Amino acid sequence: MCEKCDKFPSLLKRDCAHCRGTARGTRENPNFSLVETSENGFPLVEILKNGGPVHRFDSHFRFGVRKAEMLLACLPALKEFGWSGNCERLQFDSRLFVIPRRRTRILIFVEMHEDFEYSTGELIQRPWLMFQELPSGEVHLGLGIMKSRAVWSVQDELGDWLARYG
Repeated sequence: MCEKCDKFPSLLKRDCAHCRGTARGTRENPNFSLVETSENGFPLVEILKNGGPVHRFDSHFRFGVRKAEMLLACLPALKEFGWSGNCERLQFDSRLFVIPRRRTRILIFVEMHEDFEYSTGELIQRPWLMFQELPSGEVHLGLGIMKSRAVWSVQDELGDWLARYG
């Protein structure tokens, strides 16, 4: 027997994006967007997930021109990291990307970070994608899976924003 969706009874579950978990704006398939802001006269952009924070521990995922350039230069790594499995993320090879306009190189590598703690006290670590500017060696940014997906998903809008303010 073909079951109907509880939320949209005119659809069969097999045909319903809601039931299959592929609807936009859901936890499994979020809708990412940009909001332009400024602080002390400097342009900033904030990425939202379903109209709210991208991550529960970071209420504002926002950055300026320099980090936007860095993220856009490293899009292939963001795509690979954001949509690969945990095993592939742990085996992620470090690589270099270049920001031609600034003549800057960005080293991308994976580093483990404490994500949460079980009630037993056991710490759970998750891989983060780290961005280190060379030759200074300064680490500018670390992104988890959801933020990598967020940047990848709004890359066109981010590029338009950067063209206006970069």
